[in-house]
Amino acid sequence: MKIAFTIDSMYNSGGMERILTTIANHLSQNYTVYIITAFQKDRPYFYRLDNKVHSFDLGVVVPNVSGFTFYAPVKKAYWMRLKEFLFSEHFDVVTSLGGLDLDFLPKIHDGSKKIVWFHFAIDIAKTTWIKGKDIKSRFIANLITLRRIYYARKYDKIVVLSKTDLRRWLRYTNKVVTIYNPVTIFVDGSSECKSKRVIAVGRLDYQKGFDYLIKAWKQIYKEYPDWKLDIYGDGPLRKELEVQIKDNGLSHVLHLQGVSSNIVKEYQNHSFIVSSSRAEGFPLVLIEASACGLPIVSFDCPSGPSEIVEHGGNGFLVSPVGNIDAMANRVMQLMADKSLRQKMGRCSLELSQRFKLENIAAEWIELYNQLVSS
Repeated sequence: MKIAFTIDSMYNSGGMERILTTIANHLSQNYTVYIITAFQKDRPYFYRLDNKVHSFDLGVVVPNVSGFTFYAPVKKAYWMRLKEFLFSEHFDVVTSLGGLDLDFLPKIHDGSKKIVWFHFAIDIAKTTWIKGKDIKSRFIANLITLRRIYYARKYDKIVVLSKTDLRRWLRYTNKVVTIYNPVTIFVDGSSECKSKRVIAVGRLDYQKGFDYLIKAWKQIYKEYPDWKLDIYGDGPLRKELEVQIKDNGLSHVLHLQGVSSNIVKEYQNHSFIVSSSRAEGFPLVLIEASACGLPIVSFDCPSGPSEIVEHGGNGFLVSPVGNIDAMANRVMQLMADKSLRQKMGRCSLELSQRFKLENIAAEWIELYNQLVSS
């Protein structure tokens, strides 16, 4: 079987790029796998690609101009070059990551089955991308959502990351399935949950809600001044968060650590993980933390955490999103009870088994076989 994935680029350090690399590397052991990029140029892939995976960049040029002036010609060039490549290679299945090719990939009638694989919740535009609550902002958010639904329905299959998102998509089409993200890290040991350190991981942007977490930590610090919070990741809000940390007098206990080259070691050196996201597709960091034996405290945001966190089992779900007091109280509950942390950590290890790469890859292979034989 010959399989292709299409994505705008692979030089970023995001979760989507990491998951795609992991799945492609695994599938390449038994299948012919290509990753087709549009704007990669000569930049290296951020994550290591197996030698068996073929990478091909279409060389689409994006002018260094802001706004939508060059949107149409760029998309047209992408379409034409992708069409030429697909017809020349004769793939069995082509999977889009929902980028710029979302609306035109199904129009390329090269004989391959087409899948769109969404790493964001169906309503991500409403919950995160468009922050305004005015009529114009809500209209734009709804328009973006309806556009995604319209074009996604033209694919042979839609893959989403959570059962919550599946239920939403089923209002519009029955061509949708859930395939969870797999654990992408090699774990050689688990946390003992003994240190007085808490970890949070994610891009420093509005979606991840670290502003909420800093507010919660101001309350926590009054009761547990000897505990530290380490936030790993980088992003556009770094300066803003640094100011918030300083203004709240937390610089000595709350640290923005940047991107770690060994995140497994960091998980193992902390006692539990906190997630303050406003919205998620399917939070990869919570799967990773579970595989390292960490309890989880997370806002019960749409969508994903409720399918990773068994409330009272391997952690706590906090509702609603933005409830600072409830978040602080759950964090302090774990700080106060080492035996509870260790019990929840063991539960995390057990529950993480369902996200093993072999199990998730088998679901992809089953989907491919169904489509190709239909």
